[in-house]
Amino acid sequence: MRKELRKITISGSKEINKLERFVEEICDSYNINNEYFGNILLATTESANILLAINNSKEKGKVCIGFERTPKGLVFHIVLVNNEINTNSTEDLLDKEIRKHKLSKEIFIIKALTDEITISIDGKSIRLVFYVSSINYEKSLQRINKLREYFNKEVSVKQNKK
Repeated sequence: MRKELRKITISGSKEINKLERFVEEICDSYNINNEYFGNILLATTESANILLAINNSKEKGKVCIGFERTPKGLVFHIVLVNNEINTNSTEDLLDKEIRKHKLSKEIFIIKALTDEITISIDGKSIRLVFYVSSINYEKSLQRINKLREYFNKEVSVKQNKK
């Protein structure tokens, strides 16, 4: 098996189309089916957006995406290049909680789509592994059902009557 390494750098969320093209080229070269391609594409783009969002640098941040083919499968390393962390202490507590909830939802989606995920402690890199040696229909169905269950979950909202 030949070892293949590829890298791409995107500057902010405006260049996410470069990442999409990068993932599409890789999946085409390995003959990845459309269902699994969708999983890889969504997981990598969400990971890049999360790294930019966590560090409050969605428009001016740079993210480097590395690809490696290993015996385990397809491995994507998403790393924040510039470590500018905007420590805006005037951010409202409610805004922080909303952002945390949104990020946890996105991380859940990524975890459901990947076979392995590793997030660095400092929140500056995410490693995604997709097993392609044994892609099967049951695994895809299991992931689809997890996502459907998550998005169809009913949430009750209580209102205080005065």
